[in-house]
Amino acid sequence: MKPEEFEAVAKLLRSTGQAKKVARRVLVDGLKQAEAMREVNKMSRSSVSNTVGRFRAADKLIRSAYSLPSEDE
Repeated sequence: MKPEEFEAVAKLLRSTGQAKKVARRVLVDGLKQAEAMREVNKMSRSSVSNTVGRFRAADKLIRSAYSLPSEDE
């Protein structure tokens, strides 16, 4: 995900703090979820997974609504 796409999704999700940081590290910087979780320290594995999943779902919904290619393409 490009940084500007990430920021748009984060704003729509009203994401801040550690959740936003961990999602950015995974989706923009390419870290594995376990690595991002270690950086944040205060989030459980399931919280990291849920956070990243919310961002991915929101991104997918936006792309679908505007007939944009998926992140994979």
